[in-house]
Amino acid sequence: MPRSPATALVGLGLALVSLAASAFFFWVWYDRYLSRDFNELGRFYDAECQCVYTTAGMVWVMPAVGFLLMGIVLLAIGVRRARARKALAAQACSSRPG
Repeated sequence: MPRSPATALVGLGLALVSLAASAFFFWVWYDRYLSRDFNELGRFYDAECQCVYTTAGMVWVMPAVGFLLMGIVLLAIGVRRARARKALAAQACSSRPG
């Protein structure tokens, strides 16, 4: 059963939302984990706000990678279906008597 163009746009929209969420979580991971200079105990002391940060910020990479993989898979499925649809249309045009 052929998919409608609206269904393809929904899949593309989901892929783009997933990639945007991945970018957001990668930014949070960078801000909470990579931008800090932790000591040998895995702690960072911010003298300005007098807060102690630990290496627990590493957790933010998990949703970032998950959304990235989901976005890539959705885009790959969309590209594969578009190529198959294009190949079927070309095959149908070439098999017509004319």
